[in-house]
Amino acid sequence: MNGHDDRGRDRSPEYPRSEPEIIPPERERPRPDVFVWVAGRDGPRRATLTVPGLLTILLAFFVAGLVAAVILIAALGAVLLWVPFILLVIGLLLLSATARQYWWRFRNWLSGR
Repeated sequence: MNGHDDRGRDRSPEYPRSEPEIIPPERERPRPDVFVWVAGRDGPRRATLTVPGLLTILLAFFVAGLVAAVILIAALGAVLLWVPFILLVIGLLLLSATARQYWWRFRNWLSGR
């Protein structure tokens, strides 16, 4: 046995399965693009994602603000619906405590006779 490994010597070198794509430099690039490889049924394909413009960003903020406002209105509406119910329950508890106190006084008055 010699001091080196001869495994794989008789095989040819492995080359890439596809040629790399060379993208030529452009003269002017208004916005940087991002290339993403997407795997589909027909094989991988390249999708280009561009940086959103000012109008797109403003529209996204407007939609996010609109959604937040609707959620806030719904939450405040739920709170406003529960406030009368909670006040009614507190009032009934106070009324019950007062009625119970009068009832105990009346029972003690009857037993004292």
